[in-house]
Amino acid sequence: MTDRKKMSYSDMASDVLAFMDSQNFNKAVLVGHSMGGKVAKSLALMHPERVAGLVVLDIAPVRYTTEQDESWNAVATIIHAISQVDLSKPGKTRKDVDADLRKTVPDPALRAFVLTNLEQIRGGGDDDDDDDDAQEQQPSLRW
Repeated sequence: MTDRKKMSYSDMASDVLAFMDSQNFNKAVLVGHSMGGKVAKSLALMHPERVAGLVVLDIAPVRYTTEQDESWNAVATIIHAISQVDLSKPGKTRKDVDADLRKTVPDPALRAFVLTNLEQIRGGGDDDDDDDDAQEQQPSLRW
């Protein structure tokens, strides 16, 4: 299980497989809802020998495209908007990010929901007390 920017169904299936390996699970019955169902199906296709069964709930058997689905286009627009927000400025607040998103995501309730994905970073994670300047340069928020 890794921290990465790329996150496809096969990437997520590989994460589930890594978890199974870490727990010494040779085979498992996978239960997945919505996106989790698609991840479970991906794992079953990639490694059928590791899947004893599938329980897949509430997924649409369709490929989502921004051209054909207005809702999916809205999701893609939001994802693009949040990827354009510069969180590297120290001291940047949720209010600042809200202002950055206002043009692309005009609905305040939707922006508030999107902002729930921001995480406050407490310090730089470096135990070296001699380097306070480097710690201050760390971003204060991350997605």
